[in-house]
Amino acid sequence: MKEAPVVVGTDLSEPSSAALEWAVEDSIRRKRPLRIVHAVDLAGYLTGPPAAKSFAAPVIVESAYEVAVGGLADALSWVRGRWPHPAVTAHVVSGTPVAVLRDEGRDAVEIVVGHHRRNEVADLLFGSVALALAAETRTPVVVAKRATACPHDDVVVFLEPRPAPDALLTYAFRAASAHGVRLRVLRDGSTAGPRLDGWRLRYPEVRVHEQRCDGDALLSASVAARLLVVESRRPRRLARLIRRSACPVAIVPAP
Repeated sequence: MKEAPVVVGTDLSEPSSAALEWAVEDSIRRKRPLRIVHAVDLAGYLTGPPAAKSFAAPVIVESAYEVAVGGLADALSWVRGRWPHPAVTAHVVSGTPVAVLRDEGRDAVEIVVGHHRRNEVADLLFGSVALALAAETRTPVVVAKRATACPHDDVVVFLEPRPAPDALLTYAFRAASAHGVRLRVLRDGSTAGPRLDGWRLRYPEVRVHEQRCDGDALLSASVAARLLVVESRRPRRLARLIRRSACPVAIVPAP
């Protein structure tokens, strides 16, 4: 059976380089193939009168694909120059970023995207690729950003009072295991929440530290974390967390 890859979306921007770095490192740690994807969305360019569109379309399409292919060639060269990755491929696909990454990431262990710095109002008005993607896929979505503090010791997961979905804990434990770091479990302080005995037995190599807190503690925890792992509930709070977190954020789609 073909191994599930790590999929990373790139638009050849600076945030994309952070996403590519995270995806390369994570795919190597997880011993998974890496699939680099660039979405060519022509809808915004092919506008105007029909005659103008029919005249300009071939030139626009050819130019867009030339830029995409050239950018992906540079990305592949960069990856292979820094990491001799055994299994990396690059794909140019026509469509919107959300639709392309959703389809390319159906069989993936995670989909990695960059963090484009905008404010909360802009995210609400124009949407967030990460949040829209998390709403349309069953695959965890990692919003990569370059960490602003060190050391980056823990993978941090936040558990709400209700039973934790298997997908959330599976991703959190596997991430901590792959990176060889401690898993810090932040529990909502109002209740005991789910027990982790079975997970500790399944992943004996992962050191687990549990503490009670509230959702606001995630931002403080991100300062010394390698990765925050959260569910895709409460989009507004998620948008704020993604924007303010000092480390990458993994969004695991809720059931």
